[in-house]
Amino acid sequence: MNFGMTLRAAGALSAALGLVAPAFAQSAEDAEEATQLETITVVGDEPKLKDVQSPGEVSVVYPDDVKGEHKSLPDLLDQIPGVYARRVAGTGQYTTASIRGSSPSQVNIYIDGVPYNTASEAATDISTIPMSNVERVEVYRGTTPARFSGAPLGGAINIVTKRPDQARSSASAGGRSFGGRQASGSVTAPLAGGTLLIGVDGEKSTGDFDYTKYAVRSLDRIVYSDGTTYAQRNPNSQRPTDRTRLNNDYEKANGLLKWQNETVFAKWSYNAMERFMPTAVDLGALRWEDVKDPPITGVDSERRRQRVSEHNGAFGWRDTFGDLTVGATGTFMDQSKRYRNLDMVGFQGVGAIWSDYRTRRYGISGDAAYELGKDWALGHRLEVRAEQLWETLYADASDREGSDLLTRFPRRRSTIQAQDTITVRPLGDLEVTPVGRLEKLDGPVLGSRLSPLGGASGDYGWKPSWSLSAKKRLFDGWEVFANTGTYNRYPSFYEIYGDGVYVSPDLDSTKKARQLKREHGTNFDSGFGWTGALCGDWKGGFRLTYFQRRTEDAITFYQTPAGARYVNSGTTLTRGLEFEGNLAFGDRADLHLAGTLQDGRYVKGTYYFFGGTDARVVDGKLRVLRNPDFSANARLNVHFLEGALTTFAELRYVGRVYHAQFAREKQAYEEPLTTIDLGSHYRFENGLKISGGVTDIFNRGPKQRFSGLLLHQDPTTSEPKYWDLRPNVYYPQQGRTVYATATMTF
Repeated sequence: MNFGMTLRAAGALSAALGLVAPAFAQSAEDAEEATQLETITVVGDEPKLKDVQSPGEVSVVYPDDVKGEHKSLPDLLDQIPGVYARRVAGTGQYTTASIRGSSPSQVNIYIDGVPYNTASEAATDISTIPMSNVERVEVYRGTTPARFSGAPLGGAINIVTKRPDQARSSASAGGRSFGGRQASGSVTAPLAGGTLLIGVDGEKSTGDFDYTKYAVRSLDRIVYSDGTTYAQRNPNSQRPTDRTRLNNDYEKANGLLKWQNETVFAKWSYNAMERFMPTAVDLGALRWEDVKDPPITGVDSERRRQRVSEHNGAFGWRDTFGDLTVGATGTFMDQSKRYRNLDMVGFQGVGAIWSDYRTRRYGISGDAAYELGKDWALGHRLEVRAEQLWETLYADASDREGSDLLTRFPRRRSTIQAQDTITVRPLGDLEVTPVGRLEKLDGPVLGSRLSPLGGASGDYGWKPSWSLSAKKRLFDGWEVFANTGTYNRYPSFYEIYGDGVYVSPDLDSTKKARQLKREHGTNFDSGFGWTGALCGDWKGGFRLTYFQRRTEDAITFYQTPAGARYVNSGTTLTRGLEFEGNLAFGDRADLHLAGTLQDGRYVKGTYYFFGGTDARVVDGKLRVLRNPDFSANARLNVHFLEGALTTFAELRYVGRVYHAQFAREKQAYEEPLTTIDLGSHYRFENGLKISGGVTDIFNRGPKQRFSGLLLHQDPTTSEPKYWDLRPNVYYPQQGRTVYATATMTF
């Protein structure tokens, strides 16, 4: 992969369009639509989003609304209630999505309705999905419509690429702090009775921001009871406090070809990424990570490099015959992941030095929808979908000799689902939607040569799941809704084998893979909302939703000083509240709000027996880890000069994210993080748009710390006295970032 080649490709598209300066912006027709972030629950019969029908709640965001702000998919998802983008390894690095307190593995990702999750990863790395040619991102919380295969425990995210429906061209170029650059170009033109879209884009970042190692600074400031300092008592353990993040760089390049007419479409995409993977910041003070040329022998910032390349193809047909709509799609994926530890030091385990993963997947699906009873008391929209995926993972890694791990891992997943949206007209268009699903998985779930034909129970039969939803519009724009259902999920190859970098296979003392059971559980949510005009030029709406999820045999990331792996940890119960709302003052200003309050706990008596001792419980309850107890997002857009100039301010708050529990006085959590972004866009009449701004204006990202995780005891007194060192989080976020982008659309 070569970022420079991508820049040249974007430049070639620009030259073909006669551009002097590369730029990228929305069309003039879309300009007014981009004045307000649309994340209110979408009603199924809204004309412009007719294909976003859902028995449950769905929120929609449009990347073009924030074009030029250097936002990635995780940044867009931050604006949606119930969604938490876990930036696992820092800004721009491996990132996953959680919905309503779920684990990321319980969230299904689709691109144009085609499953994107693979068996080679516990959850989709959403940081690798490009946004330049995406029309919208749909988030389904609670019940997922039958047109999406499977029944995700957490919810579903569908990324819809742009439809080539008219001749247009665009190009873009921009830069930001810490060596960040972006470039893209696209051309849409008529071809062979349809329309062809060609798009390329690339992104690059050095990511070498400065931060303070707080564990070192805290120790340096300690004065013991006898008047001595930590430095005086430990003269050989001093380390630098000011550091620069190392191995945080990445390069990405993507291409898209999409052709379609009224009934047929064909699509091919290529995504490539190369990145170094940063070392976690040590909780203590002795390591030299993120210190260039340390004065001692040994490497604490290993250069670990990963290369990912992926081809995706799809061909489909869809047509309507009166009240019947029928469609069929074939898909193909070829994904390569190569990892190398260039320094080859530290803990040696399976895949710790190198690993090669190759995933190939073929799929075929068919669906149909039929509407009847338009004049009946009970109207019906019947939908049915069937899909089969053949996926094979070819895996090899260092230090696998003597293990019983598979090197060829085939799976076949079959799903059938049916949905009936029933409109009860005598009750004021009450909608009741039952959904039924059957899912079957064939292949070695365990990943062990010794048990290639069965899972934990040896049962590969069809597993049923279902959901039932109700939605009722009331008077003056009010609406009430409720959903409930059951779900299944099998363990992935990643959860069995790990990634060869941070996560190890769960092997016993004889190097045999331990069994993982499938997750299964139930969801429920209910709420109400309102949309309409207030007074004068004021209009808006809101939704308030209560939700809960129970998961049996939850597959959980389990981390110890000796390594990390996945285990069945017990039964979890998560409850919470979501709020989302919009308020607009004509064409002059609009405000978007989203917030989620949630609490996840293990059901008493189901705690996993960790490492020979029971997991400790705080106040009789054990928390579900790695999800915030509260998160919120607010964005205010103010428009001037008849919409030509837009200024905005955006606030993002993430509350406590718990990582470990030891005792009442030691609940370890990431401290809350609040970031504020400011920026503006100016659109010229010739289609040129200039964007600029600052993200995290108060530079809070690198300053986030752990609390209650690392205590230091006073060695000079017999009385218990401790200092909470409040160390850095494992992967600090990039802080204050200045950016600018030029965009142009024809």
